[in-house]
Amino acid sequence: MVCLQQEVLDLIFKLNFKKIDMKNIISKIKYILLISIMIMEVSCDEQLVDINKDPLAATSVPPELLFPEVLANLSSVRTIEFAGANMHAQQWCGSGGTWLSRSRYVLGVPSVNNGWTTWYTTCLKNLSLVELLVESENPNNKYVIAQAKILEGFIYSNITQVWGDVPFTEAGNPVEYPYPQFDSQEIVLEGIVTLMDEALSILEQDLDSEIVTDSDLVFNGDREAWIRWANSIKLKMLMFIANKKPEEVASKIQALVDEPLILTNEQEAKFSYTTAIGNENPKWRFIQNYWGGNINLWYAGRPLVNLMNELNDPRLPNYFETNSNGFYVGKWQGATGFAVISKINANNVLPDTPDRYSTASETYFLLADAAANGYVSGGLEQANTWFVQGIQAALDYYDGTWGEISQTDKDNYIDSFPDLSTLTPEEALDYINDQHYISLFGNGIEAWNQWKRTKSVELDVPLNAGATDVIRRYTYSTNEAGSNINTPQGLTIETPMWYEK
Repeated sequence: MVCLQQEVLDLIFKLNFKKIDMKNIISKIKYILLISIMIMEVSCDEQLVDINKDPLAATSVPPELLFPEVLANLSSVRTIEFAGANMHAQQWCGSGGTWLSRSRYVLGVPSVNNGWTTWYTTCLKNLSLVELLVESENPNNKYVIAQAKILEGFIYSNITQVWGDVPFTEAGNPVEYPYPQFDSQEIVLEGIVTLMDEALSILEQDLDSEIVTDSDLVFNGDREAWIRWANSIKLKMLMFIANKKPEEVASKIQALVDEPLILTNEQEAKFSYTTAIGNENPKWRFIQNYWGGNINLWYAGRPLVNLMNELNDPRLPNYFETNSNGFYVGKWQGATGFAVISKINANNVLPDTPDRYSTASETYFLLADAAANGYVSGGLEQANTWFVQGIQAALDYYDGTWGEISQTDKDNYIDSFPDLSTLTPEEALDYINDQHYISLFGNGIEAWNQWKRTKSVELDVPLNAGATDVIRRYTYSTNEAGSNINTPQGLTIETPMWYEK
C-alpha cells in the first residue's frame, strides 16, 4: 500500500514540472488506484491495526497499581467530603461556613455527589477491574482477589451507613444493569458478610498465590492481618443485623469469638497519611489552604463533652482545648457564638493523622455488646472483661504520642467503672456503648452510626436545621437521581436506617 501510494504521489508531482500526456497519467493513476482497492481487502485490517496501535500504550494494568488509588479515594471521602459526620454524631460542632451548614444538616450537593461517584466509580469499579485482571491474566493469584473483596465490602459498609438502601447486587455492571436497583440495607449488610466469607475462604488456604504488598497501603501484604480485618468487618456487620434479627446471626457472632480479630492497636486497619507534600491528611490540607493553619471553625459538641466531663475522662485534653476559663465546654449543634466553647485539639488534625478503618477498641466493645445482649456465651462477666479491654486499648492508643496518658490516669479511669456483671444487661450496655461512642472521636461515620445503632447518648436536634429529628441518612446523589429511574423516592434525612431499633 505504501509503495502504491508513493507512486501516485510521484506521478502527481511530475505534473508540476513536465509536459506529459495527461491521458496516460490519468490512465496510470486509475490503474494504480484499482490495484490499491483490490489488495486493500487483504491487507487493510492488518495494516490499519499496526498503524493505529501506540507501541508505548499500556494494554493491561497490573492489579496492584489500582490499590493505592482505591485507598486514597476511599479515605479522601471519609476524611474531608464527609467530615460533617463528626457533627452528625455531635462530637464536633461547626461554627461557621460549610461546617455550620453541616451542623444544620445542609449536606452540600458537591460533597454528596463527590462521595457517591468516588466510592462507586473510582473505588468499586477499580476493584472490579482488579478481580477481572487477576482472573484473566493470573488466575492463581487468589489472595489478590480476596484483598479486593474485603476492600469492596468495607466500602459498601461505608456507603450503606451513609445512605441506607443502595445499589449492591446490580452495581458495577452498567451494560447489563444500566439502571441498577437499590437493594435494602438488610440485603447490603448480609451481602457484605458474604463478601467477607468469600475472602476468608481464600485467605485461610495455603495457596501458591501472590498477594499485593507494596501497593497495599493498609497491611503491606500481611495475609494474617487481612484475615483479622475481614473477621472484624464481619463482626460489625453482624452486630448491625443483630439489632433486627438477633436469632439469625447469634451463632455467627459466637463463631467469630474464636477467630482472628483486630485485638491490638498495632493490628488496626488504617490508611496512613504522611508529612510528604501531597500525601497529607485532607483535613489538615483543608486547614492549611483555607484557614491559615488554624482550627477556627471546629469546636466541641455538647453531648460528647458533657459525657466525658461527667466521667472525668483522661482523653478530654487529647480531644479538646479548654476554653478561656479553663473548662471543657461543648456547644449546641447549629448555634453561633463560640467565644467560650472548647475547640477541637489541633493535634487531632496533623498531616500524618491516619484514617482509622477498624480499631482494637471497637472490636472489644462490639464483643462486649454481643455478650451483654446474650448473642455469645459468657454473659455479663465476659462482657465486663471485653469492656475493660476496650477501654484499655482506647487509652493505650496514645502511648508514645503527643497525647500519652499516664498509667495512673488509665488505672483510675478503668477503676471508676462498676463491674458489669453486677448490673442488669441494660445498665451494662449503657456503659459499653458510651465508651464505644467516646472511642470513635474523629471517625465521624463510625460514631454517627454507633449512635444510630444504640442511641446510648442523647443527641440534640440542631438549631435552625429545619428538622424535627436527628439526621439518619444523606439524600441521594443528584447525579444518580437524575440518571437512575430506580432511585428511591420519599426518603428524608430523618428516615431511620433499617437496623435501628
